[in-house]
Amino acid sequence: MKDAAEKKRLWQLLPAITLLALAVRLFFMAFLYPNTWNNFRDHLLFGFEVGRIARSIAAGHGYSSPFSAETGSTAWMTPLYPYLLAATFKLFGIYSKASALVILGLNCLFSALVCIPLFFMAQYSFGRSVAMAACWIWALLPYSIYISSSFVWETSLSTLLLAVLFFWTLKIKKQPVNRWAWLGYGALWGFAALSNASLLTLFPFLAGWSISPLWRSRRVWLATAFLMALGCAAILLPWQVRNYRAFHQFIPLRDNFWLEVWVGNDGYTLSPSDDSPHPSITENSLDEYVRLGEIRFMQEKRRQAIGFISGHPSFFAVMCLRRFVYMWTAFWNLDTANLEVELHYPGNIFLTFILTMLMLVGIWQAFQISREVTLPYLLVLAIYPLIFYLTHPEIRYRHLIDPEIIVLAALGARFLLFGPKAITVATSQDLSAGTA
Repeated sequence: MKDAAEKKRLWQLLPAITLLALAVRLFFMAFLYPNTWNNFRDHLLFGFEVGRIARSIAAGHGYSSPFSAETGSTAWMTPLYPYLLAATFKLFGIYSKASALVILGLNCLFSALVCIPLFFMAQYSFGRSVAMAACWIWALLPYSIYISSSFVWETSLSTLLLAVLFFWTLKIKKQPVNRWAWLGYGALWGFAALSNASLLTLFPFLAGWSISPLWRSRRVWLATAFLMALGCAAILLPWQVRNYRAFHQFIPLRDNFWLEVWVGNDGYTLSPSDDSPHPSITENSLDEYVRLGEIRFMQEKRRQAIGFISGHPSFFAVMCLRRFVYMWTAFWNLDTANLEVELHYPGNIFLTFILTMLMLVGIWQAFQISREVTLPYLLVLAIYPLIFYLTHPEIRYRHLIDPEIIVLAALGARFLLFGPKAITVATSQDLSAGTA
């Protein structure tokens, strides 16, 4: 009887779900890798700016040249993923088929490993049954499968890092740790910011929430906050020193913010962003970038963006609202050309909308269970997307917070399937067993 019960519960084992998630992603990678490995515009689709920088590093030219031309030092991207790709190029060849399979395989691994912190954050917050549902949603989520198996970017790695940080935040709020752990927590935030700079916007909010129980002792609270900030700053400092030496001015993480503002706010409305001002797409823009240099190019984009927004405030407000809607529904318009763009298909709009609706139900149900546990999820949902409402959104940008969305969506789905009484009883039982 015991063996039969164990076999029946095999599908509930976290290692089994994680391995299945990896297998599914690798399976699709075998068919989708030509999206990355092809000769289009000298391998442009092999990582875009990331691929160009990695090529420069692997060729011995240093962290430079984010586009087809050799343009010298750059702070276009934070360095973690470009160096990972550069190491792949060094070992397996620049823009080679082997490198494409290796880096996409690593992306698939990062994406599959999200199952682990996802399971523990969901179990810690709402119980084992919600955790299992969330893991299965993630394992079979089309966005996660497609992005990890066909797109060379830091998305899957950054998603994994944020999921680990989020679970760590939940743990240290309930179980205060020693000073080295606080220092390490801050250091991991710094490491994550070197993968994706936008993650750093969450650091003060989640870190502040995690140490809120220490507020009664002002000295202990300040000392803990200092340790976290010190850990983060220690990891970021070498990159900032490098940027200062390269450009003779302070660049905290990356310098292309104003271009991102401009491509989303230059009057173009067919899609969430206008590709034409981007040097990786348009020769005229590349010529301008080469002529001005990176810093002056960004200063020019800043002037153009601020000038247009100042002259069209109502347009900017409407665009911010449209970007908000897009971030949570994937819907921009019904233009045929736009609907043919990756991740704009009607099926993707339906999936994104359903996840958002389930998430909203989950938030409502989470408040019934514990407002304190719900707060860090709301912080992530409220803070992280703000920059994309102002610049331009993509579904793969939202993907970094999909684990937190999916936990709430799994809670919402369970509520709709089993009702409030069933989920309250089940969650109470799971929490008492799972967090013991």
